[in-house]
Parts: sequence; C-alpha cells; structure tokens
Amino acid sequence: MTTPESTTDHEVAVAERVRPRDLVLFAVTAAAIVATPWMLTSAGADPIAYRDSRGLDTEAPAWMGVLVYLVPFLAWSGMKAFHLLRRPAAAIVAPDRIRLFPEIAGLYMRAETPRVDLPWDEVERIVLWRIRRRWLWCIPGWESRVGVERTTDWYEVAQREPTKKQQASRDARRDGSPVRLGAMLNTRSVRLAPRGAATIAAAAARFAPSVQVVDERFPGKPRVIPPEPAPKRRSY
Repeated sequence: MTTPESTTDHEVAVAERVRPRDLVLFAVTAAAIVATPWMLTSAGADPIAYRDSRGLDTEAPAWMGVLVYLVPFLAWSGMKAFHLLRRPAAAIVAPDRIRLFPEIAGLYMRAETPRVDLPWDEVERIVLWRIRRRWLWCIPGWESRVGVERTTDWYEVAQREPTKKQQASRDARRDGSPVRLGAMLNTRSVRLAPRGAATIAAAAARFAPSVQVVDERFPGKPRVIPPEPAPKRRSY
C-alpha cells in the first residue's frame, strides 16, 4: 500500500490532516474520558424507571443514563481518530493520471473506489475551491475541496470560459459550486485541506508540468499554487 504523502518513482499519495474543529472535538473527548468515573459515581446506582422502544416499562441503574449519551460520542470521536491515524489516501498522483477518493461520513475514511480517475491529457487544471457547510447542522463555515476540471468542461450551456463578471462573482449554483468554475466540478471534487492541494501541486509539477493547480477560493483572485518545496537535507 502506498503511504500518504510519500514519494516513489511511480506515484504520490496525499492524506488529509487533522482539521482545527476536530482538535476541539478530541480535546472535549479527552476531558469526557477523564470525567467519566466522576460522572458515573455522581449518577449513582439507584434504579430509575424508563420505557423502552417496545413500550415496556423497565428499570436500570442511574449511571446507565450517562452511558447512553457518552458511548455514542466516544465512538464517533474514536472512529475519527482511528481513520486519521490510519491516513487513507485522499488523492493519488501518478505519472499517467490523477485519482481522488471521496471522504465517507466526515470520518477521515476514504472510499476504495475513486471519484476521479483521469489521465493527464484529459485534465485542464486542478482547482482548490470551497463550499458553504454547517457544522453540527447550525454553525456556518467553509469546506475546502480539491477537484479536477476536464479539457471538455463548460461553465454554462453556451460558453466555454467564464466571463469577467462571473470570475469576480460570489454567485453559486444549486449544488454550492461557484458559477465561475466548471459546472461539473463538484461531481469531480473531494474534501481536502489547502495543504493537501500544495502537495498535489508538487506532484503535478513532476508528472504533468502543463497542468496548473489553482486556488479559486476567493472570487476574482485566482492564484496558482506553487509546488511545495522539498525538505532541505541537514548537514552535520
């Protein structure tokens, strides 16, 4: 298996890194784990009556109520941490093609089947862009995505390139993708942080120098992402 962000003679694999909001989640999870013995002790073992899913009245120790909420929360955080440490590839850049793998359920887990699998001669450019999302269904924010525009892409029904007005526009289509980008871009994009796009740019510079990796997150301000510099060797 190709290790994420490792370079071989054949391909480069890029994995997602921890997201800032998940750092908060992991901190809360750690605090919950530390507080669990205290919460269970405080709840006590006195029996409480409740009605189960079958409509039957039954009794259980009070500390069971703590576990009902705590266990799903810890399981959700644990799955995120597990896949984050496992670091599945979000993108694989090879000498002949690029592949992008969609994330599953926001858990850092990636699908086995790529959403994008295109040879370089069909790639017009690679685009870093962003889409509006809500965290916990109520907190607005942005999600960075990396997608591929094909050489045959169209922006609207009757135009091959976006107009100057569209290039600076904040308007979005129903799927959330900006009108200044290709109409099919969202279907060929996966969730990936800007740092991952820089790694892709370095690999594309090796395998397909004519394909640019462009930062299109801000209307009217496209920026070509320079290849990530190779780490300097230390001398002693």
